[in-house]
Amino acid sequence: IIMTNTQAERAVVGACLISSEHLAKISEILRPEDFSDINNKIAYEICIDLYHNGNPVDLISFQAEAMNREVFERLGGQPFIAELMSDDAVTSNSIYYAEIVKENSLRRRIHEAGEKISTLANNNEIPANEIIDEVEKIILEASDEKEKTGYKTLKNSLPSLIKKIEDLKNGERKNDGFFTPFTDLNRIIPGFQPGTLNIIAARPSMGKTALALNIAQFGGQTERYSDILFFSLEMSAEQLSQRMLSAQTLAFSKGVKLSSIISGNLTDDDFDIVNRAAQYLQERNNICIYDNSALTAMDFRTKCRRFKTRHKNLGLIVVDYLQLMNSGKKQDNRQYEVAEISKIMKSVAVELECPIVALSQLSRETERRNEKKPQLSDLRDSGAIEQDADTVILLYREDYYNEGESNNEAVLRVAKNRNGSTGTCNLTFQKDFTRFSGIAQ
Repeated sequence: IIMTNTQAERAVVGACLISSEHLAKISEILRPEDFSDINNKIAYEICIDLYHNGNPVDLISFQAEAMNREVFERLGGQPFIAELMSDDAVTSNSIYYAEIVKENSLRRRIHEAGEKISTLANNNEIPANEIIDEVEKIILEASDEKEKTGYKTLKNSLPSLIKKIEDLKNGERKNDGFFTPFTDLNRIIPGFQPGTLNIIAARPSMGKTALALNIAQFGGQTERYSDILFFSLEMSAEQLSQRMLSAQTLAFSKGVKLSSIISGNLTDDDFDIVNRAAQYLQERNNICIYDNSALTAMDFRTKCRRFKTRHKNLGLIVVDYLQLMNSGKKQDNRQYEVAEISKIMKSVAVELECPIVALSQLSRETERRNEKKPQLSDLRDSGAIEQDADTVILLYREDYYNEGESNNEAVLRVAKNRNGSTGTCNLTFQKDFTRFSGIAQ
């Protein structure tokens, strides 16, 4: 099977030297690792680096940079350049040639993946479930378009970062984060960023699930709906759907209480409102719920990877809640097990470039103190949760402890923020509709 075409590779490099417009399009298709011929790869790298650094890309700049890198003679000198420029019509077919190079590159990666999988399958010392997990990772990497050099120099990475910052400043690019529906919280955390693990912690029945559902349902990325994967280890998909319906009805009227939706004790008007809320959620069709109380950390990683391959627009993963998950391995120490689960969640967030929001229980220490407001040290089972998390948000409601209180106020305290400041955000909680909202200032 032919998995290389050096002529197509050289045609692509030639097009890059002839037209910056074609280079811009080709750079969106190919990375240097897609080239099978080492000289073609080096030549393409030079073109890409010149382009990303804002320098002109032509014969003069190419030759100067090749000499600066001491690879000009290795490439073949003037005869090599002459060969690149020999076809005057190459630019008109450059995208076609780039697709050929990409196709061959993908086939080579698949071939390499097959060899790795075969080696794993023949290793009797590795448990089958670990082999399956590794196989899925290998397949995901084989189809992944990201560059995997293992390191990035500041010289190569800073220009694209500065361009991103400039585009954000000028409003030409939107923040990649998944924003919550709470303006004050977004001022502290400018969206849950790709690759981050974000913990929302509280005592039982404080409203953790409602808060997570509100973030998934009413939050999101600017100007578009991204796909959301919601793992529920405590409630069924139907129970979560009932809560989302009740919260959504507030957008159409004074709302329909969750208890009325569960019992069916509805007027005709109530039913019409519930139908409108259901139709709206169906049209968005961007929240996928996986309800399984027996979910293991290995299952979690596998299902996230599979979901990502089918939903490239994955914007958020939610886990409700962390302590109900098990590692899938025999562990005598629960703290070690929770630490391993937390580590896997963080690695999945980084691997899939997607933020994860994981709910967590707080220990009973809060109940023993006069001051009931939670602290970071109250995170249950493991200090590793605090260590792995990029942000830790503590949810607290005064009326949870004082039955006489009826102000429905809730406080979100950002107790840890790896990429910014900490602070508090005041919300109201309409318990009958499982809906949090910002307090009008």
